Amino acid sequence: MKQPALGQKILELRKARGLTQEELVEKCALNVRTIQRIEAGEVSPRSYTIRAIFSALDYKEEKPDPGLINLSIDSKSGYWMMAAILSGLIYLILAFWEGILDYSLWTSGERDVPAITYYLVKIFVILFFGVFISGFYLISRIWSNEWIKFGSALLGIGTVICIATDLYWFQQIEASVEIILVSQSIGMGALYLIFGIGLLKYQSVLGQLALACGILGVATGLSFLSVVLALPGLVILTVFEIFCLLLLFRCLKKITSGREISKSLKTT
Repeated sequence: MKQPALGQKILELRKARGLTQEELVEKCALNVRTIQRIEAGEVSPRSYTIRAIFSALDYKEEKPDPGLINLSIDSKSGYWMMAAILSGLIYLILAFWEGILDYSLWTSGERDVPAITYYLVKIFVILFFGVFISGFYLISRIWSNEWIKFGSALLGIGTVICIATDLYWFQQIEASVEIILVSQSIGMGALYLIFGIGLLKYQSVLGQLALACGILGVATGLSFLSVVLALPGLVILTVFEIFCLLLLFRCLKKITSGREISKSLKTT
């Protein structure tokens, strides 16, 4: 808490406990002039001085997550994260359906899927994945992480490019699908590798769940980059995206907690 809010907080606490400035300095071994200047917001005391004053006032300062201090936590942040989580759930369902459609086309080599169905599934995959991945862009703003900031943006762009090539191939089904699949595998592998490394850097903030997500993200990226392991890489990707949903949910809880602490600090 910074000045002048800190001084106002100490003043309110002192009065609430019925203490004069003289009585307070006796309890925390400071001089009256120091208390006067702190309460007036004229000086910013050292951390040990703040602890001594709060201890004398029997007040335990609530400390929000350090990463949340630099962001104005409001209801929009929470709604954004909830939208990302819900979109992620819908995206996982659509991605499963998309996989079935693509596998049918790749194996048959014929357009035996209605065009309107194929196009709608692909478009909705882009939309819901975009909102889902935007949750990680929000995280990169709260807990600064350039790897995630650029990784999430690049994954969104990469997904659009991959689906655009799928739609092109759907219209030109005689084209070599092998070239398209290899290009997609290598390109998305590189992006998932970047994203996974970024998630590893969140271990200190988000704990073992971030570590697990990072490992799965790196494993997904390496599997796709190898091309020959792309098929098992799809299984790893599915697990990875489920873990990412859990990570977003944990972040939502932290954001909500940070907003509540911010409100309490403003009202007390």
